[in-house]
Parts: sequence; C-alpha cells; structure tokens
Amino acid sequence: MNGVAAVARYTLLELSRRRILLVFFIIGALGIAAIGAALKIVSVTSPTVVSGGFGPPGSAQPDQALIDRLTELQFVSQLIDVIGFFALLIAFAIGMTAIYHDLESGAAVGIFSKPVSRLSFTAGKVAAALVAMIVIVGLLSLETRLVMTLFGGGLEGALWVETVAAVANASLLMLIVLALSTWMNNIIAAVVAFVYNGIAGVVVLLHTALDAGSLGNNTFIKAAIDIGYWIVPHHLMSDAKRQLARAEFDLFSASAQGQGGPSLADFVNSVPGASSVQDIVWWVFLVALFAALVYLAVRRRQV
Repeated sequence: MNGVAAVARYTLLELSRRRILLVFFIIGALGIAAIGAALKIVSVTSPTVVSGGFGPPGSAQPDQALIDRLTELQFVSQLIDVIGFFALLIAFAIGMTAIYHDLESGAAVGIFSKPVSRLSFTAGKVAAALVAMIVIVGLLSLETRLVMTLFGGGLEGALWVETVAAVANASLLMLIVLALSTWMNNIIAAVVAFVYNGIAGVVVLLHTALDAGSLGNNTFIKAAIDIGYWIVPHHLMSDAKRQLARAEFDLFSASAQGQGGPSLADFVNSVPGASSVQDIVWWVFLVALFAALVYLAVRRRQV
C-alpha cells in the first residue's frame, strides 16, 4: 500500500505540472461562464429567442419568470454535453501522459528500484489518474452549479448525476489510452482510442435504431449488431435529460391545457433515459478488464 500511495502522490504532482490539463480546464471554465452569461443576456434582451420552439405544441409564450426557468433548462442541457466533452479531453490528456512519460524518460527504472512492484506502480498510476479526473471535472461541475444561480437553481440533482456519468465514461476511455500508451507512442495510442470510441458510438447508435425498429427485421443484421453491441463499451447515461424534459413539460403544461399536444409520458419517453443495470454491470466489467490490461502492459514492458 505504501508503494501505491507513493506512486499516486508522485503522479498527481507530475500531472499538476502538465500544461495541457491546465489549458483544458481554463477553456472549459471560460466556456461554461460564457454559455451562462450569453443565455442570461439573451433571456433578458430577447426572451422570444429563448422561448421559441420549446414546449408541447399549442403552448403559449411564457412570462419572464418562466423565461428564466426555461433559460436554466437550456443552460443545464447544454452543459451536460459540455462537461461530457471536456471529461473525454481530460481522459485523453491524462491517459497519454500518466504512464508514458515515466516509461520513455526512464523515471520508471528509478521507481521500480525502490523497490516498487509493477502492480503497485500500475495501481498508483490508475488511482492518481482517476483522482485527477474527478477533481478537474468536479471543479467544472462546481462552476456550473455556481453559474446556475443566475437562473434560480433547482436542477442540481440532474447536474451532479450527469457529472458522475461523464466521469465514468471518461475513466473507461482513459484506461484504454493508458494501456495502449504503454505499448506504443502516446499520440498513436490516443488516435487508436479515439477511433475505437467512435466505432463504439456508431455500434451503440445502430443498436438503438434496431431496438426502435428502424433497421427492419433482418436476422443477420440483428445478430451482427447485437454481437458488436456486447463487445464495445456503452456510454453510461443518467436520467438528467429526462428530468430536464419533464421540467420543460411541466413549465408549459399549464399554458397548453386544452390545446392538445403530447402527454407527459410521450414527451418524456422521446428522450433517452438512464442506462440499464446491464449497461452498468458491463461498464464495471470493462473497467476491470482494461485496468488488468494496463497492468499486463506495464508488467511486460521492458525498462
């Protein structure tokens, strides 16, 4: 345990010196502040821009209080995607540097001579990488929570749960980059992981379309997509977007009464929901698998 803690502390210190992480954090922080400020300004100066196109058909234009609430919904909805995007960028940055630089610079030789086992080295590196990601993404989420006070608040639960999902998805990608960067150049490792992540996204979309009946009933296509679906990672999703959809529906339901439009169930069900238990179990399995691959890569690497 002492070896794991020592490697983790050393890695966190090294990561704190990586300018790329600081750059990503600054860009993310400025982007969140800019989105919040822009939406607040637009909601005050041009409320019809904010309210246009939202709510069930037949809904009336809301007053300023409802405009403020709708602006918050838009802000949180956009920030859910922004936080997920920056979590992936941070995953690439950490995965490309946490182990690769020690192996290439020769620092790993000194670490292994302490003595520190390769298992302790791997565990410390992975633990430090996860802590760094949680801290950085957590700070961005905290900033988002503070900016939400411009609009009154009330959707904190959706934000925090989505942050957890973003960290979980990014952690899996980070483990892939960590393992690959032990075997190959870190830039090539990032490219390979990026392509793999893109392919996984396409497979998941095809599986979603298959479940919706959009791809027909061809048995061969169904079998191929089902097999592919249980080979690639599934991005975990929280119930945040459905919470936002429910809040949006409630926002306009009073003004839309008697004017037709979809029911609450139809409106909410049109939005992707939280990941199933199967998806969560699959994520846990893949985390364990890729963590084991990181250890195997470190163990077999000659230094």
